[in-house]
Amino acid sequence: MKYHREFILPIAGLAVGNKHYTFDLGRKFPELFGDSELMDCEVHVDLLFDKRENMIEMHFDINGWVEVPCDRCADEYHQEIEGMQTLILKYGDHYEEESDEIIIIPTDLHEFDVSQLIYEYMVLLLPIRRVHPEDETGNSSCNPEVIKRLEQLRIEEVSDPRWEALKNLKS
Repeated sequence: MKYHREFILPIAGLAVGNKHYTFDLGRKFPELFGDSELMDCEVHVDLLFDKRENMIEMHFDINGWVEVPCDRCADEYHQEIEGMQTLILKYGDHYEEESDEIIIIPTDLHEFDVSQLIYEYMVLLLPIRRVHPEDETGNSSCNPEVIKRLEQLRIEEVSDPRWEALKNLKS
């Protein structure tokens, strides 16, 4: 993964208290992660970085859209995303992901890269089933040629007579 300096936040020497960061992500952001399912994006991230004596609490507020392939027709479309996520960094002897919300970091760590976290939070905000939204009339806005071809394939599907005989058996 390539690193961009803007996502690497200083930890050492940072005074106790709140610090606010904003990130406006575009097409280049998904490219940082190589084989990404996200094609493009226009996402705004507000990060509240609350440093305390024994830990750091980070609050991510993410909203915008990402371009993903439709599960039905495979054409790309813009999927709206919006959500919040909290992560706690606790100081310890070594790096360890204690849970999804808590990461132990070494006390001598000087910087922390938030790019992977932002990417993962964006992916988690995506719905499980990704399909084009309906148009104003309530019809699917999927590629009509692909949908027509899928319907033809469904009709052409002929069942094997050997399996038909087995369906008549009762247990």
